[in-house]
Amino acid sequence: MDDKTLTIITDKGEEILCEILFTTHIKEFNKDYVVFVEKGTDVASAAIYHPTDNGQGKLEQITSEAEWNRLEELLDDFYNQNENGCTGACENCDMCEEEIEE
Repeated sequence: MDDKTLTIITDKGEEILCEILFTTHIKEFNKDYVVFVEKGTDVASAAIYHPTDNGQGKLEQITSEAEWNRLEELLDDFYNQNENGCTGACENCDMCEEEIEE
């Protein structure tokens, strides 16, 4: 996996460095998402991603249980792919199918 990072700036101005696991567009919700882990942890989280003109983008908190449930399914697929050596270019799992739909 490429070393992709994301810096989250909290309301208090603290910077949190995160590793991006994957990004996806879910047609059902017509939204883009980024799934990530804080560097040094193994706890995954996600946010709605809104691109901006300067290329940095803005993150929005996910409040819908349906969105969280779908992202959890994709995260499970992501971890299963990594365990099985999936490259993300197949059509045998939900994650690859989701990436193809983008």
